[in-house]
Amino acid sequence: MGRRQKTGKGYIYRLTLRLWEGEDDDLIAMFEDHWEKGKRVAALKVALRSGKLLTPKLDNLLEEDDLDDLMDELVM
Repeated sequence: MGRRQKTGKGYIYRLTLRLWEGEDDDLIAMFEDHWEKGKRVAALKVALRSGKLLTPKLDNLLEEDDLDDLMDELVM
């Protein structure tokens, strides 16, 4: 007996995520702990839904390069 057939339109998003040792160790550990494909996707869905990612308007956020420049200015 397999999974029940899903109804509705499915969407596929392919992402590339670069994580750095020493900076993103917690995220690296999460992906390593959930290496099996189905478990990785489920863990990522839980993490996205439990955060505040869905609340703010993402249109007004700065680009990563702009944030890096701001951080450099704050540090210097």
